[in-house]
Formats: sequence, C-alpha cells, structure tokens
Amino acid sequence: MLKKMMISKIMLFVLFAAFITLLSACTGTSEKPAEPVAQPAEVETSTTPAKEEEVEEAEPAPDLNGRVIRISHWWDATPKGDSESDELARERIKMVEEKYNVKIKYLNTEYWSTSEKLSSSVLANEPFAEIVRIPDGFIWGLMHGGFLTPLDEYLKDTRVEQDVIDSMRFGGDKIYGLESWYSPNDSGMFYNKRIFKEAGLKDPQQLMDEDNWNWNSMLDAAKKLTVDNNGDGKMDQYGLAGAHYVLSEMLIASNGGKLYDEQTGKVTFNSPEAMEALNFLHSLYTEHKVVKANGGNDWEDPAKYFGEGTIAMYPGGLWEIEGRILDKLKDEWGYVYMPKGPQAQSYHEPFGQTAAYVIPKGVKDADVIVKIWEDLQDFDNWQDNRRLSLENILPDETSIANAMNDDGKVQRLFGGRFGGLGIKDQLDSVTEKFVKGEITPSTGVAQVISKAEAAVKKVLSGEQEKKK
Repeated sequence: MLKKMMISKIMLFVLFAAFITLLSACTGTSEKPAEPVAQPAEVETSTTPAKEEEVEEAEPAPDLNGRVIRISHWWDATPKGDSESDELARERIKMVEEKYNVKIKYLNTEYWSTSEKLSSSVLANEPFAEIVRIPDGFIWGLMHGGFLTPLDEYLKDTRVEQDVIDSMRFGGDKIYGLESWYSPNDSGMFYNKRIFKEAGLKDPQQLMDEDNWNWNSMLDAAKKLTVDNNGDGKMDQYGLAGAHYVLSEMLIASNGGKLYDEQTGKVTFNSPEAMEALNFLHSLYTEHKVVKANGGNDWEDPAKYFGEGTIAMYPGGLWEIEGRILDKLKDEWGYVYMPKGPQAQSYHEPFGQTAAYVIPKGVKDADVIVKIWEDLQDFDNWQDNRRLSLENILPDETSIANAMNDDGKVQRLFGGRFGGLGIKDQLDSVTEKFVKGEITPSTGVAQVISKAEAAVKKVLSGEQEKKK
C-alpha cells in the first residue's frame, strides 16, 4: 500500500512538471528567451582557477631589520606636515617604514659637494646614502666613472612610464637614474597682456590659438612693442628681455635643434637648426634691437624688468614665477609655449637639465632600495598635485593648460642635457660676444666647437671623477 502511494505521488509530480512546461511553451514561443541570471559568487569561484590566484596573499616585503635608509637632497626634503601633500608624504613614509622595517632619514647635502661626497664614499666602500638626488651634470661623470649602480634589472616591474625610464639612460645602454615623472612644460614665454592690448595687437595666446605663434609673429610683435613712450629719444618699453645664455638654449630647441646628441655623443650646436637659431638671436640684439640690455646682472635683471611692466615678452621657467613675478607685476599676464622656429613641426621645450635619484655603487639590497623609492612616490596624484601648484602661481586656466601641456603640442627635446659636460659654458662664452655685435655666430661657434667636444670627451671618460 505504501509503495503504491509513493508511485502515485511521483506520477503526480511528473504530470505537474509537464503541465508547467507546456504552459510556458504556449505563452512565450514568439519572444527571445531571457538571459540566465549570473551567479558569479558561486559559479566563478568554483569553476575558474584564475580567480583563486587573485585572492592569494601578496608576497611579504623584505625585512631590512630596522636599517636606516638615507635619502640625500641638496635641501631638507623632510616633509614638515604643513600642507596636504606633506601629510600624504608622511603617511607614505610611515607605510614604507612598517612595510620594510626601515627608518627613512633625509640628508641635506650641499649642492656642489654631492658628487665628490658620493664618489669618495664609494671609493671608501661606505656609500654615504642609499639614494642620492643629483643634477645630471654630475650624473654623466659619476656614471662613466663607475660610481653608480645600474638599475635595469630592478625596473622591469615598475610604475614608472617607459619614456621616463629611457630618459635615465643618459645616452647609454644602462639605466642609472630614478625619476617618477616629468613635468610636461617647465619653460616657455611669459607675456604682458596690458601691453599687447594697449597696442591693439593679438597676444601670444591668440596667435597660438590660430596656429600662428612662431619666430616671425614673435619678432613682429617685439618690433611693434619696442617703443619710446615718453618721447625722450630712449626706448622705455621693449618687446623682449632675457639672458643670452637662456635665449640661446630656448631658441635652438624651438627650432628642433640640440646642443648635444646623446646617442652619437656629438656636440651639435653647429647644426643647421642650431645655427639658424643663433643667427636669429644675433639679429634680435644687433639688427632689430628688441631685447632690453641688462644692467649688469643677466640672471636677475630680465625678470626684474618684466615684473616692472616694461617688457612685453619674457622667455623663462615656471620656477621664476613665485619669487620674480608674483606680487611684482601689477598687469595681467599669461604663459604660452615658445614660438615655433622655421624647422620645427611642433612646439619644443629644451630638456636642458634634469635631476634624478641614483643609487651609489656598493649600496646593499639595491633591488629593495628601488622598491622603497617607488613606494615613496605619489604616482596616483602627481598630475592633480601639479595642477594645484600651478593654480597657485599662474593667472588663468589657459596658462595652466599650457603648463600642463593639455593639448600635447609641446615635445620634450632631449639632447640639451649639457650640465657638467662643458658644452653650454663654451657656447655661452661666444653668445655673450655676438649679442654685443663683437663677432658673428658662425665665427664664435667655430672658435669653441672643438673645445666643447674635448670637454665632453673628458667627462665621459670618467677622468674627472676618478681623480677625486
């Protein structure tokens, strides 16, 4: 009897299921079946082995047993905690100290002593710091003298962009520097909006928007804005101001030229592009007379004149704004790219000097030191931080966009990283003469090109550092 009741129940369940199936067929044959509802938590974790790998614990960081990691700058880089960025930096330091069981200590090493201190301490088998911030002028000699640790093997898994990594080769095959990112545009042209407006001229930003910001349009504006306003027979307003050694570098780059070819190891300030720029510079001073003569201080005077509101255009670097322009210039002003030279297809910014972090030869656990350096960098926020800093010094959004290179029109021109190679010193010695009309650019360059090549050869041989 019990068996018959069980069979009856089973038959009843089968008939009921068949009825439901038939009902579904009658009411839904003309429509696309609904997509099944995914059950990721159950299906994926049980059928996909790759998901298991994602939940594996990360390999623990190396324990350096309380070791002090010394980081040298030519200033006190210890974050004081008086700004949001400093607070974030302090948090990263704390995280690194706990992660690797280390203590971060910042050293303040005098600028000109850094190279000698690094080389002498390496020779004594006691590197004075694990990480050293150093200008490229010292990197060349230290690199070729064998005082730095090659970093190629330690940068295979990094957050640093490949173009930044490649720039740390300094013309060679191996990587010797650590840099987290590059500011897109650190030098360009400041201009006085009031002066352009009063003269009824389009200013550099308007010309740039029209794709007509070039040497010719700059010269045309400079000539029209070099005037005697009070009628005493002397020019009291000039189109341009600058130091000859800054103008030469920026004009050569703006024409696509270089002072030095890092790949071939050749001095190139005698190239057609560079010579065209130097001849143009010569004409600005001697033929057109649109550059205000400095009063004895080439380093300070140009910015001073611009701050006084008597200069229409001033080529310079963003680092000058806070101490030289803000709170001094009362007029409206702006910031644009350097104008394009005749041979340039785009705007160029000279990468004349840089600085990088290096690891001295003989530093233990260099692979871990590189990871510590990376963990101290604010990769996620550097662009936002830069924009915030620019908002504090630049006058308008257009200028900020130019400094950020938001349109991507400025190209970094490598090959001008002449610091410490003796190239710029040789060129400057003759530009100083030809802007005064004492010699021509071609004569001056011919006098010093071989001297510049000899200076480079001496540095790249490592001879200077080995003598220390």
